[in-house]
Amino acid sequence: MTAVISLVDTTENGRRPGLDLGDHPVFQALPPQVQSRAQSQGVLMHIAAGQTLAEDGHLTFVLSGVLGLFPNGGRICVAAVVAGSVHGWDQALHPECNRPEARALTDTLACRTPAASVIDGLGRDWLNRLVALQSSLRLMALAEEAACNGSHCVQERLAKWLVRLHCGANGAPLGLTQADFGAMLGVQRTSINAAAGRLQEKGLVKFGRGKVQILDLPGLRSASCGCGGGTPLPSTRPSPTAMRPAEPSSWAPPVEPTAA
Repeated sequence: MTAVISLVDTTENGRRPGLDLGDHPVFQALPPQVQSRAQSQGVLMHIAAGQTLAEDGHLTFVLSGVLGLFPNGGRICVAAVVAGSVHGWDQALHPECNRPEARALTDTLACRTPAASVIDGLGRDWLNRLVALQSSLRLMALAEEAACNGSHCVQERLAKWLVRLHCGANGAPLGLTQADFGAMLGVQRTSINAAAGRLQEKGLVKFGRGKVQILDLPGLRSASCGCGGGTPLPSTRPSPTAMRPAEPSSWAPPVEPTAA
């Protein structure tokens, strides 16, 4: 999966007080007149884990949390839309086309604004180029995910998704059960139970009462298959010059100076 820029949360529950559309890096890159229209029509909303996002011609600027994409409304997640990303560009270009269902994997804070408020100011040619680029990257990501599912064991894939969700949600609590992970990975719950037990025995994670606590993120990266931007297993680790950074790049809004 392609690495994306993400927001940095500074609170224990993964939500920074006052986080709004103006803090989103993609929004900040838009021309001022487009920003004005998008912000005037935008609605800040909390999306509970498990809730499906309505596909109604809006762009969703994810401020914190993670959305998962589920083809045909199924339970297998093929991609994650993390903080700092925008969902809905392809629907804005072709509203009638079939697309994966977007569902919150963790409690998510997002700002939704009508796609027209952004696209009318940027032009359809710009949107065509953006969606073409995203489509190419998405096909590559789907091919990599399919290859990963067919070649790596459940424990490695579970560790990969735990790292992906933890970093995508900027360390916010993961309110997912082992049954949820089984559905996402397309395996039986018993397989997830066994894989989760091995990861717990190594002191990497702790599962309990529908929540997952990451205890050792570097160790969990090493235990993962490394697909989608994670650190590969030692047996497949590339040379030091070709390795990715240990942590994904992040972005945080500037802190306003306080009055003396």
